[in-house]
Amino acid sequence: MEIKFGRQNRRQWLGGISLASALLLSACGGGGTIPVAGVSDFRALPAAVMQQRATAYSPYRTSNRDTETITKTMIEQDLALLQQTGFGLIRLFDASDAVSRLVLEVIRERQLPIKVMLGMYVNPNAEAANQAELDRGIALAKAYPAEVVALSVGNEKLVYWSFAPIDVGAMVGYIRKVRAATTQPVTTDDNWAFFADAAAQGAKKSDPVLAEIDFVSMHSYPLLDTIYNETLWDWKQAAVPASQRAAAMMDAAVVSLKNEYSAVRSNLDALGHVGMPIVVGETGWKAAPSGGETQRASPVNQKMYFDRIEAWKAAGNGPATVVHFEAFDEPWKQGDDKWGLFTVDRKARCVTQSLGTGLAADSASCDPAQAAYWTGSPG
Repeated sequence: MEIKFGRQNRRQWLGGISLASALLLSACGGGGTIPVAGVSDFRALPAAVMQQRATAYSPYRTSNRDTETITKTMIEQDLALLQQTGFGLIRLFDASDAVSRLVLEVIRERQLPIKVMLGMYVNPNAEAANQAELDRGIALAKAYPAEVVALSVGNEKLVYWSFAPIDVGAMVGYIRKVRAATTQPVTTDDNWAFFADAAAQGAKKSDPVLAEIDFVSMHSYPLLDTIYNETLWDWKQAAVPASQRAAAMMDAAVVSLKNEYSAVRSNLDALGHVGMPIVVGETGWKAAPSGGETQRASPVNQKMYFDRIEAWKAAGNGPATVVHFEAFDEPWKQGDDKWGLFTVDRKARCVTQSLGTGLAADSASCDPAQAAYWTGSPG
């Protein structure tokens, strides 16, 4: 998820993407030419780490992250909650000293059994800042080799609707720099449509990037698709009795995610990257509507989505892991808030109430009867 401006860039979704078109396109394999698959010194993801529950983590708690000072005490509280609820892998979005270095210091000092997928945040037309960010990420990867198990350069910078797109060639250069200076597996995080070479991508193809990375980290948000393109999957489930509609909606949401995963897998295989693992680097469901998701978002629906995704992962026929977005609410995101498995005041929502004991619980109901679903009237 683009962390600077949330998902407002999704409004640039120009007519959406047909999954059938995406799968057909990816199956063509680039005109029949099968390139050499991936980098020559492939770096495997640590299987034991990938089996852990995973979540995206950011410690910000106020409505203005630019003026907020993050402390080790805050991070210690957060990581204790994640450890208590069984999360052993966290994704950090940048390589900042203000957050990421502190997180890694806390993990090491407290000897926490938590591993990190470390991001490096880059932007277009910011070469000096980008190089400094890469240098920080490389330094952290070297200083914390036991804690940092994977690296990701960039976040939603290649998909066609990105609000701050980076040229494929530039991204390849960034990835090469990081990979040459580190030993961890390296990727870039992006929307599934880029990695699937979906039709709307146009001339921007994934293969130059795929040739440089060790694994794919794809993003998929079925909930957001109901806001920006209702034709991608049937969230209303109008043909289903009302008493079964919430479950049917959540089942259909997971099918949508699986279809997008399959489109990426098909494209990788067709391009010769048969052995490349796929991580779902971001997916989630809001616990409350904050951007128009009425009749869809609730703590119960969030748990239904989480449980279904974890079952898919456990079955072993899908991604290497799934990074749930996100650990805690972040009010600074405004309409893009309420994804948290915990509230901003660190109260456990239905998902995390079911994963740990002795937690301070959010007051919202976890009764399955309180699940949100389409009522047949506007939301």
